Amino acid sequence: MNDTVNRIVGVLRFSYPAKEGFAVSRLDESALEAHLYDEARLALRFSYLETITLPSLAGQTDMDFRLVILAGTSLPMRHRKRLRDLEEASPWLQVVFLDRMGGLGAAKRAFRRGTAEGATHVTGFRIDDDDAVSVDYIARTRDISDRLIAAGLAEEPTALAFSRGVYWDLHDPAQPFHEFREPQPLGLACAMITTADLPICVYRYNHRRLGCYVPTFTVPGEAPMFLRTLHGHNDSGRTIPRHAVEMPTRRGRRLLAERFGLDPDAALALMPEAPGPGRGGTAKGALT
Repeated sequence: MNDTVNRIVGVLRFSYPAKEGFAVSRLDESALEAHLYDEARLALRFSYLETITLPSLAGQTDMDFRLVILAGTSLPMRHRKRLRDLEEASPWLQVVFLDRMGGLGAAKRAFRRGTAEGATHVTGFRIDDDDAVSVDYIARTRDISDRLIAAGLAEEPTALAFSRGVYWDLHDPAQPFHEFREPQPLGLACAMITTADLPICVYRYNHRRLGCYVPTFTVPGEAPMFLRTLHGHNDSGRTIPRHAVEMPTRRGRRLLAERFGLDPDAALALMPEAPGPGRGGTAKGALT
């Protein structure tokens, strides 16, 4: 299809006070906002966003994409201004403030706001404010999604996920980095190809169960495509996967720079305690 225009659009939910979809969404509105907008918490979230997530996207080899940061209209004005300042500094970044609503409805509105005129398709990816993607993530996502569309394999909503990545535990100086291949789609380095009217989006289903609901194309890959952090404030209660392989800190540091476009000194400074050398080549548990 020579007239196909496939836009790559990401949505990042930044302390958005959704009515559902998060562990804390069960709180009443005032308690939820008190939790989300706690000054110490927001300082941490901004440090992760500005040191991990945005640099990985600023370093993409293909800059023809849009990242929409979704935040609530109730976010205090000084923090809204900080997001606007980031938007002004990055032409690929768009900030959208929405009133409180369901998480899925808010995400779909954010995707629509980020989709330029003339698109026939949207490949919409999700990312959290404390994670990163490899510097070739957009390029590879575009290449594969374009080929799936051209081959007629994405005529209905279709997921595209990369399975190889790095887990980084900021609170484990003895062994901070592990490499892992996800057996099911992760909510990172994961996108959904749809028509531009966005009948659904990648946030519609639990990412681990995408293959139960839509055709899902998984790419093993030869290099890590995502960086997932653990730091004790993850809403999803993350842990290092049982079969993850320990990685020497020197290799993790090199990947931060070469694969994810980060400043390794600034990134490692986010760890409360400086990392040690780490180990390499040892899996946490036997493969099953």
